[in-house]
Amino acid sequence: MQMQIQVSRLREAMKLLEPVVPSGRRVTLEILRNVLLKDGKAAADNLEVFALVDLPEVDTQCLIPHKAVLELLRYIPGNQMLTIEPNKKVITFSWDGGKSSYPHADVKDYPPVPEFTSASETKIDGDALIPVLDSARDYCAAADDKRPILQGVTIFPGEKLDVAAGDGFRMAYQTVPASLPIEKPVIIPQGAVSILSSIWRHTTPAVTQRDSLIGLITQKREAHFALGFTKGTTPDKLRVTFNNVTILIQLISGTPPNFKQLIPSETPTTVRFFPAELERAAKRIKKIALDAKTGIVRLVWTTDTMTVSAKSEDLGEVEGTIPVQADNPGKIGLNIMYLLEYLKGKDGIATMGITGQTSPIVMRYRQSPLVLIMPMMVQW
Repeated sequence: MQMQIQVSRLREAMKLLEPVVPSGRRVTLEILRNVLLKDGKAAADNLEVFALVDLPEVDTQCLIPHKAVLELLRYIPGNQMLTIEPNKKVITFSWDGGKSSYPHADVKDYPPVPEFTSASETKIDGDALIPVLDSARDYCAAADDKRPILQGVTIFPGEKLDVAAGDGFRMAYQTVPASLPIEKPVIIPQGAVSILSSIWRHTTPAVTQRDSLIGLITQKREAHFALGFTKGTTPDKLRVTFNNVTILIQLISGTPPNFKQLIPSETPTTVRFFPAELERAAKRIKKIALDAKTGIVRLVWTTDTMTVSAKSEDLGEVEGTIPVQADNPGKIGLNIMYLLEYLKGKDGIATMGITGQTSPIVMRYRQSPLVLIMPMMVQW
């Protein structure tokens, strides 16, 4: 059975689904390299995230190889009509001036749409919540599979949502002016947050002819969040819908740490600095810090200057000075990669709060999440 769809429509759906489709050599199921066309939708699955994009033109079911077809569609004019004809062994694509064919996998072998039963659905300002989730995901890169609760971003219940993530050495924490009908923390896998954020960024709000320019700039982009139950009463899935997209996420089970309790109530010393200047100084000493295998960058400051240094037995020592404003003189040792990852892309002024040389430092920057970084033991 044939079906026809405009090239630009299929191409857009395939691009949105790209972060979901597994790639590389290690794939749990080879069939997941395909996109499922069925019941007016295009769908992709990686066993953690199942995403669907509305495509009303889809009136038959078939699997199409994602990577090969997306590459093909890049070079076909978007206004052309594409005819798709699946057979038992081959699926054929034809358009004005050409055609292509690929091995056709059996739809029956593709995982079904995950079951989802929800008690309620809540509308949330997606632009307020989703970027915060994405900002926190860099801090949940725990490699220890024995602690999966540290491999996701946690949303804590309350009148306002607290979003947090940590890997045992760093932590991010931010409060979002939104609410969800949850009684217990919800842990979203790091990879799922990345996919949700990517699809959110690459979709645009629906526009009507009556929308004014000011209205388009100031309007809130709403996303619908719903928790689902496979069995029992504990939510194990999250459904997020917006525009023409539905994303089903398998949540991480377990009880997360009380991240808020880890934030120092007071930081006697505050250091104000320009992130770009500290980043440049840190990059200059990066090679020596990493050569020392400890990866330590030493920060020593007075009330108006900071010395940034590193030393290695083989490469020697290098240091540089930047201007700061500090309440009190002090010093601290940090992992240079953690510091550089935090400073990346920041301008203006940031602050660093210090309680002591063995307590986490507190980094603050504009509306970004509050970040804690554990210091390193240093022989001064």
